[in-house]
Amino acid sequence: MKHFFLVCHEPLGSSLQKCVEFSIGKTIKEVINIDVSPNYNLLQIRELIDRVWHECGKPEEIFFFSDLKGASPCNGLFSWLKDEKVEYRGVTGVNLPMLVCAVNYKNLSLDSLLDKVLEAKEKGIESLKENKNGT
Repeated sequence: MKHFFLVCHEPLGSSLQKCVEFSIGKTIKEVINIDVSPNYNLLQIRELIDRVWHECGKPEEIFFFSDLKGASPCNGLFSWLKDEKVEYRGVTGVNLPMLVCAVNYKNLSLDSLLDKVLEAKEKGIESLKENKNGT
């Protein structure tokens, strides 16, 4: 089973998890939220990710989502990934369309899943503007 780890500033990950479950209409056990508190240091983040990974049975394939490249959750994730021997892909700048897409295509290979998630990023974000002439 492929797991999706949300490594984000709290409460973003838990909020996204609830939104995707609401959207799909059921609890999704493969989506694992790892909320990072503002007072966590790099070591605490690594330990949190490691504990959750062990609790999930040390899955060999993980797709990661992190909210902001260069921020503490993402830095802790990258630090953890250097030491662990897991097959992974992932993205920074997570949004709801990307997460829903990942869950819907969870049976794809990691590389194909990454392609689908990046496609969802492009399709899921659009500019909205008012057209004054009604068309």
